[in-house]
Amino acid sequence: MSPSRQRIFVLLGAYEDLTERESRALRRGDIDYVLSIQERKARLTDSLRETRPAVELLEGDAASFRQRLLALQAVEQGNLAELRQQMAQAQQELAEIGQVAQRSRQIRRGYSGLRGDLQSGSSVVLGTA
Repeated sequence: MSPSRQRIFVLLGAYEDLTERESRALRRGDIDYVLSIQERKARLTDSLRETRPAVELLEGDAASFRQRLLALQAVEQGNLAELRQQMAQAQQELAEIGQVAQRSRQIRRGYSGLRGDLQSGSSVVLGTA
């Protein structure tokens, strides 16, 4: 295999490795690591785009390359589905936090009114009105 053919398969192998790391990071919920992987994958994608047109792959190599790309595509679709699920869960959790915050503000207003009544010496709640 020529050096340019070897290079394209090395780049593809590195991309596959990063995609697998990305999958594991998504399952762990390590979004910071996913973002750093995305930056590295973008650079690899650029290198693959620059290298691929200049390389004439033999029929067997071309078939192997396409097969590996299809497998990568499937993994990345799974990663996207995982990310969407995590985003939906985060949105749900944010909505729940918003509801708790709203209830807390209502309770705080109740205590604020109680404090004013206590300072004036009367309270409907304590039965001293």
